[in-house]
Amino acid sequence: MASETKQTAGRGKRFVERIYRMRIAGSALGFLCVASVFVEQQRGVLLWGLLVFHGFLWPHIARRAALACHVPYRGERRNLMVDSVLGAFWVAAMRFNVLPGVLVFAMLGMDNIAAGGTRLFVRGLGAHAAGLALGVLVCGFAFSPMSTMTTIVACLPFLLLYPLALGWSTYRISHKLAARTAELEQLSRTDGLTGLWNRRHWEGRLAEEFERCRANRYASCLLLIDLDHFKRINDTRGHPAGDAVLVAFAGMLRRHFRAGDSIGRYGGEEFGVVLPGATLRETEAIARDLLLQVREQAKDPQASCPCTISAGIAQLMPDMPDYHRWLIEADRSLYQAKAQGRDRIVVAGAGKVLPEAADSAKI
Repeated sequence: MASETKQTAGRGKRFVERIYRMRIAGSALGFLCVASVFVEQQRGVLLWGLLVFHGFLWPHIARRAALACHVPYRGERRNLMVDSVLGAFWVAAMRFNVLPGVLVFAMLGMDNIAAGGTRLFVRGLGAHAAGLALGVLVCGFAFSPMSTMTTIVACLPFLLLYPLALGWSTYRISHKLAARTAELEQLSRTDGLTGLWNRRHWEGRLAEEFERCRANRYASCLLLIDLDHFKRINDTRGHPAGDAVLVAFAGMLRRHFRAGDSIGRYGGEEFGVVLPGATLRETEAIARDLLLQVREQAKDPQASCPCTISAGIAQLMPDMPDYHRWLIEADRSLYQAKAQGRDRIVVAGAGKVLPEAADSAKI
């Protein structure tokens, strides 16, 4: 719960900083618009002082106030409502001059939608109404909608620059969101310990390979691998040591197989490899080399993976109805390899044990 609160606070601070930069730009550009109207209307010192405060001091005060809140995100949303009140106040103070008034309302509306969607936009409308009422109460009601060329020119920077700044800010957020989404998608597909494909995603790739092979009529093989006596490591050395062995073996699999082969952690200490386009002979050779390599390094007392392996190979056959049958054949061969003494490879079909592997196991 505490970590969740910290994460929320962290996101809130980033939100405050993002709005702070936009508020600095918007307040300064808005100052030019309102000031051009005030010069022509010859408004008093009090309004000018308030305008300078809003244009150049308020952004910094708003930032400090939001960051001082227990949840900065909520504090910043309140600041946005203050922005809406003050913006509408200036519209009334400008005697409803159309061009700067429309710009103020449009930009504040964009800010509210970007920050909180429809709900914050509707709240902003209520704040606008309160700001208009306050402006009429303080400055009196007057209606002078026409904009002179001076006001039009003063509004151009606001009209051009602020939407660009808002668009750039939105682009940066979208870019970060896309990167985070891609990262989450990758995490959802991989095993958290080994970094290999997790079972769900690996089975999906197995199913895809099955359909491609059936459609294009090319060879493909499936290999299931189990670490022999892995439970002994967990029982004698502890689960952290067992995890280290799984990570080390996953690294061996990555180095041994081709980049296009799909390697996944099927469950516990069991792994699966789909070898697209590989013939049975090629798969047997690859599996045999892996078995001998693992067996040899397991002899070292300091080996990172002090286990031998058992493996089952199944070639995709034309009469297989679906990928489940392919998986069942590989699993059955793996079971036979373990039942026959482990540290060996069995090929689906006649329960064939690879000669080299079997001979080495007898030594």
